[in-house]
Amino acid sequence: MDRNYNQFENVMETHSAGERAFLKSVLDAEGITYFIEGEHAATYIFNSVPQRVMVRKDQADFARELLSALERKFI
Repeated sequence: MDRNYNQFENVMETHSAGERAFLKSVLDAEGITYFIEGEHAATYIFNSVPQRVMVRKDQADFARELLSALERKFI
C-alpha cells in the first residue's frame, strides 16, 4: 500500500489493543483503506500513547459513520 500520508486523516484514537483488533476487522470487511498510526510502538510502551486510525480521505466520512454506529453498540 502506498502511504502518501497527505491522503489520510485521523478518524478515531484508541489505547486498547482489543479495540484496535476489532476496528481493523470491521474496516477490512468494509474494504476501507487505513493504517493504525503508532500501532507497533504502542506495544513497547504498554498502550500508553494513542493509536490513531488513519483512513483515506475519500473514505473518511463513511468510516466515521460506521465507527460511530459501532461505538454506540459495542465500544
